[in-house]
Amino acid sequence: MQIIRERRLCQLVRDSAIEAALDSCQSANNITEVAGRIKSPNITKLHLNKLVFLLSAASKSSLFADAQLAPVCETLQPYSYDSGDTKAATTDVSIDDAPWIQLDLSDSQLASGAQLTITGDTATQVITAADLSSNGFSAVFDGSSVSVELSSPGGIRGNGNTSRVVVSNVKSGVCSDDGTADSICGDLDDRIPSTDVRMGRIGGCTGWLVSEDVFIQAGHCGTPSSSTRIHFVYGTGSAAPEDQYAVDISSYQGVNGGVGNDWGAGRLLPNSVTGKLPGVAQSEKCESPGCGWFNLGPVPTTTSGNNIRITGYGTAAVASRSQKTHVGALTTIGSDHIRYVPDTTGGNSGSPVVHEEEGYAIGVHTHGGCSATGGSNIGTRIDRPEFAAYVDSLMGAPTTSPPTNAPTTLPPTTPSPTNLPTNPPPCNNILDKSFCQSTNGCEWSNGKNSGCSDASVSPPPSCDSCSLIPDNKGCGNCGNCSWSGKNKVCVAV
Repeated sequence: MQIIRERRLCQLVRDSAIEAALDSCQSANNITEVAGRIKSPNITKLHLNKLVFLLSAASKSSLFADAQLAPVCETLQPYSYDSGDTKAATTDVSIDDAPWIQLDLSDSQLASGAQLTITGDTATQVITAADLSSNGFSAVFDGSSVSVELSSPGGIRGNGNTSRVVVSNVKSGVCSDDGTADSICGDLDDRIPSTDVRMGRIGGCTGWLVSEDVFIQAGHCGTPSSSTRIHFVYGTGSAAPEDQYAVDISSYQGVNGGVGNDWGAGRLLPNSVTGKLPGVAQSEKCESPGCGWFNLGPVPTTTSGNNIRITGYGTAAVASRSQKTHVGALTTIGSDHIRYVPDTTGGNSGSPVVHEEEGYAIGVHTHGGCSATGGSNIGTRIDRPEFAAYVDSLMGAPTTSPPTNAPTTLPPTTPSPTNLPTNPPPCNNILDKSFCQSTNGCEWSNGKNSGCSDASVSPPPSCDSCSLIPDNKGCGNCGNCSWSGKNKVCVAV
């Protein structure tokens, strides 16, 4: 809604012929900023007066007002029930997990005196032929199912005419991908089921691990509260308690600044049942140390030959909010954002943007922009300076204590050493040069393949083990060793 209001304001500015303000409209993050940026010596007093009038009018309209309507979430899906010509019939109609349902009965035919009785969890409706002629839909019923009963005058043996009950569609309060179809790149949703242990469903978004306890999501997903849980699960339901993790809310920091400045990161607490940190538990599932979280890597310098994988918990017509994945081309590399064409929908916000060829996470997915005719989806670069610095600081900080409801088998004040995050973080996970250089065991390399890596310096071997000394110089420094030029090894003398 915010973007729509700003575009309408920008259209007002455009219509007022204040050309000098157009760039401000295109790049401003909010309406206040639009107004503040429009300060140019090229704008005449007449234009300014006109703009003041426009802004005044806009402030009294919906342009500046935040919508207060609850988001509409509904799906109309085909349903097949036909009683045939009869005087009596009963059926149950249900939609899994729907908070409410409504029946399309427009193809039904009721004889004179016949009626349909529809019963839900808390209400009942009686429909006659006159009712059907004026509106073919039933009332809206709370709950996921209703019963439908046809009755005729005198019962099944009466002298009246037969009726026919047809339920051709059911509308329900279940989200489909219709509201986010603009981020499907093409005519079809090409996402397929996925079982990546490194991510989970968090609220209406996707979150993912970058260490044993640090997670990333989109900033616009909101600040987590003490009741927030990330569910490490592949399907549509909630995770088991041992796969749910609370957020250390004091560690969380996020920015909802629009395209290129939309990110959030924080730390997760040990599980309340197992006492394990999420990265430890998830690595046990993939059976390799460190496989339970993503490694961060450099953003490619060219789009050619580079593809992006987006995996997350987007809405869908089938298995909505289950984990699904898709790969598509990297199309644009901006200074603070990247664009790509894997399919995404609502709920994919926060998904990792993974460089398919290298396997590194290089961004966080934030915005949809695809359609059947073109466009691309968008994420914030992982190396945006303040984003990268905060993630680095989280991975280098000491772990938090377990929650007060952690298992009593744990030490009273400190988690089990096996559950502690690596400190310092792996060198190749560090994106900030100064942080890399200040971390023991890491070194920063410049040039084409710049980045942080394990330092090449190793402690010198002892003179007590001549055969372990790799070079002539080191060998010569030991009086009890001699370098063999023929065999190029250091030997004891």
